[in-house]
Amino acid sequence: MSKCILWLSIFLSLLNAQNIDMYLSLIHEGQIVAVKEQVPELMSKYPNDPDVWYLKALITTNGDNALTQYQQLLEKFPESKFAHEAAMKVGEYYFARGLYSQSAKHFKIIPLKYHNSHNVQRAVDLLVNSFDATGESDSARYWISYIKSIHPNLAVDKYELDLNQKVQRAPKKLLKKEMVKKPYIIQIGAFGNLNNAERLRLQASQIGYNVEIHTVESNGKKLNAVRIVRYTSKRQAKKAGEEIKRKLGMDYRVLYRP
Repeated sequence: MSKCILWLSIFLSLLNAQNIDMYLSLIHEGQIVAVKEQVPELMSKYPNDPDVWYLKALITTNGDNALTQYQQLLEKFPESKFAHEAAMKVGEYYFARGLYSQSAKHFKIIPLKYHNSHNVQRAVDLLVNSFDATGESDSARYWISYIKSIHPNLAVDKYELDLNQKVQRAPKKLLKKEMVKKPYIIQIGAFGNLNNAERLRLQASQIGYNVEIHTVESNGKKLNAVRIVRYTSKRQAKKAGEEIKRKLGMDYRVLYRP
């Protein structure tokens, strides 16, 4: 270990969770390895600090693992300092994978919930792109019109959407519908091979279900779990699970994941 790295490691060991901005600065300067060495100790000392959770996700090189960590941060600490960054990371991940309905869900969170985020404009740009990819021009027009009412300085002319067209439903009703808690999911398979998981995801998507792939651990092994999301009640989830079983011949498990 060089003297520079040794000094840096000693310096970092003196920092605590309150110095998260210093760690982030070091990452931007290319000192990822040195920061990475400190993360296990930080997690041990500050297991409930959302800033440390964000730092851990940020230095995780495996995309699926990082996705899981960002999602956990959003679920456990939705009001934390870096929650808006986590939402952006999740949205970008889904967008890059071509999962546009899921990416749109997370891009919407940023302008609607995290009003002061510096990611608002980029999130809205990618939200429009997500709707374009799925052919949902009406949804794009509706949401951009509503978001513009919250963020009047948002640049929307470039989208070439007719925002003066009459809106069919009141924003409050749609927002209320989206905010209803849906803690139940259906797991229809878990695979070590991501290609197998993607194949099942496509099959379930083709019969009309909203499908996500999550990285999980089972008996020390990392698996790609294929999950149908989300349902307000266990009964509702079981009914959908039975339909999937009939159509695809797949067994299922209903899981509670608030």
